[in-house]
Amino acid sequence: MTSSTPLPQIRVLCRELGSVPNARHFVVDVLKDWGLLSVLDDAALVVTELVTNALVHTRTPNVRVVVRRMPSASVRVIVIDKRPELWPVLRSAGPLDGDSRGLALVEAVTRAWGCTRLPREKYVWADFEVAKDA
Repeated sequence: MTSSTPLPQIRVLCRELGSVPNARHFVVDVLKDWGLLSVLDDAALVVTELVTNALVHTRTPNVRVVVRRMPSASVRVIVIDKRPELWPVLRSAGPLDGDSRGLALVEAVTRAWGCTRLPREKYVWADFEVAKDA
């Protein structure tokens, strides 16, 4: 039996300088392999933001990045860390502020995003709409 939905792809990244670009390359490579070129730029931007937030704010030794084709016409990018008590907060930034814009960007380029808290970890996820025939 063959499935039309590819298996989720997972990458574990350590808390180190190269992890953010590694996450970005991983997501882009998976989406290219799946032929989902229309969401490459937005997904690269979002995974950059989510992995950066996870590594900076949670200070966990590693994070997991998952790229999953959903049964609906979407792709979900998930960043998993071991600090479920630290919840992402959408903030408003002033015109001269140097930060606090990341989750606003995530909200602007995704169909939906959110956070799922489990007892020992949390999943910060973002969904991207793709063409139904992709």
